[in-house]
Amino acid sequence: MFQEYDTMDMICTHMSEKMQKTQAMGKVLFWSSALSEPLFTLYGIIAIILRKDLGASLWLIALMTCAKPIVSILSFYWSAGLCRSGRIKSNVLWAGFLMRAPFLLCPWFDSAGFVVLATINYTFFYRAVIPGWMEIIKRNIDQKKRGRLFSLSSAFGYAEGLFLAIGFGSLLDFNPSLWKTLSFGAALIGTGTLFIQSKILGEETLTPQEKLPWKEIVVRPWKDSWRLIRERPDFAHYLWFFMLSGFGLMLIHPALPLFAVDDLGVSYTMAFAGISVAKGLGFALSSPLWARGMERINLFKLASLVSLSFALFPLLMASSLWWIGGFYLAYFWYGIAQGGSHLIWHMSGPIFARHEESSRFSGVGLMMVGVRGVVGPPLGSSLMAAWGPIEVFALGGLFCLYSGLGFLRSRFAKEQIIVEKN
Repeated sequence: MFQEYDTMDMICTHMSEKMQKTQAMGKVLFWSSALSEPLFTLYGIIAIILRKDLGASLWLIALMTCAKPIVSILSFYWSAGLCRSGRIKSNVLWAGFLMRAPFLLCPWFDSAGFVVLATINYTFFYRAVIPGWMEIIKRNIDQKKRGRLFSLSSAFGYAEGLFLAIGFGSLLDFNPSLWKTLSFGAALIGTGTLFIQSKILGEETLTPQEKLPWKEIVVRPWKDSWRLIRERPDFAHYLWFFMLSGFGLMLIHPALPLFAVDDLGVSYTMAFAGISVAKGLGFALSSPLWARGMERINLFKLASLVSLSFALFPLLMASSLWWIGGFYLAYFWYGIAQGGSHLIWHMSGPIFARHEESSRFSGVGLMMVGVRGVVGPPLGSSLMAAWGPIEVFALGGLFCLYSGLGFLRSRFAKEQIIVEKN
């Protein structure tokens, strides 16, 4: 009898601790989104700033566009280093600081090259932090609430970005050189996330791996990733079709800033209204629906909806040549698709990992982003120069369409690959 009471007390205590950890981590998620959003909003229009204020060439913008996904391969090694050291919290905090550090120097630099390097650095650490951050979320948030809290916190950040975009756009149209002050302030605010994370989170650890010679350090992550892909055909199918959709978008992205500035003649206010406000509104409004869908729909079917939604984006963008409202509608629709993509890309690691460490799965996803980035952006830039933006938009849209149909027809779309209920 007493044993039953002790067992019940232990179960209640465990549930109470789990609930407290979920609530605390939920606060960390929302504060992290809120404090990170100012710099992320500016990051979204860096190509416009480079073109309008710093007079950056097509070559330099194409170089930045190419480098941003390629550095995901290098960030893959950062996440592999996480597995070797086993220190998750330290990995996340250092990446968060290094991500923002160059933008703190913007007031003292007036060079397009420096801005490109700062942007590439931001991309590197923004990607590098994901495996460790997702493992922390996996460990500290109840599985049934994980997708919803992550999606809502992201939507909160994007909603904040709506108001920031309006203010930033107005300030930059009044004085374009203010981007340096805004970058410094946004980076400084972003470092506040490090304080919150360091105070609330405990020191999470993985089982550290043995020390390896440098040649093995270079090769081992690729071997481990290939082994994981071969052992998990469901994960391999998911990565392949997700890669095709991302490849289509990477073909399109080098053409977007040139199309917006040279063909549409957008102002800073218009750029922020489309890229941040319209896209952020679509993201914020759709995120709760995507989170609900993740709890009810097979992951492959949900991913199919995301890819098919992205397929409409280039069509809507092309329509802005005849109707400028198409520019805002395109980014609003892109925000809807991105709300789903953001959720399934980040949550796929914990979902496929089940009770294993999710950083391995998230790390392979990072590697695939880098692999497609080696080809997609430079090919898109070359096709843009040879064909023009509309043809590139059409080709990118076809890749997204094929990806959506591939997800839907996959044999794994018939299985219950959804968030498991505890």
